[in-house]
Amino acid sequence: MARMTVNRWFTLAALMTACKIGRPPPAAGPFSVEQVVTPVAEPGLKNALQDGLASALSSRTMLGANGVNPVSVAVLSATTVPTGVGPNSQVFTARLQVSVRCGRRTAQFSSDRSYSVTDPVQGATARAEAFSGLANSLMSDAVMWLGNAPPQDKK
Repeated sequence: MARMTVNRWFTLAALMTACKIGRPPPAAGPFSVEQVVTPVAEPGLKNALQDGLASALSSRTMLGANGVNPVSVAVLSATTVPTGVGPNSQVFTARLQVSVRCGRRTAQFSSDRSYSVTDPVQGATARAEAFSGLANSLMSDAVMWLGNAPPQDKK
């Protein structure tokens, strides 16, 4: 019985040590939304990216005051292409590619999403919703990268 208790404690101590060693270093600290550059004429994309980044940082408790580890986002491309035709609609694919910069660290993220269009008014709304969803998804990925990326060297 005593030997079994010792084995349990030894196993628990080894597991806790392994978890501590394998854990990535904590994030560099709080981040702030600095600048979002959108050289494309996609209505509402800039606001969607700003709101998505602030929301993702806030949900992971990584949002800080302005000037603390500023994060900049630049849209590299925002395109739509027709991908299919149905009996009453057309299917388009929206693709968004962004670059995220914090200090000297930079990463690129991209994703695409399909949406259906039945008429021009509904099509504009569906396109805006597709890009808004892409912005939120990519900003969530960017915040995960910020929290897990190796710390930048201080030179």
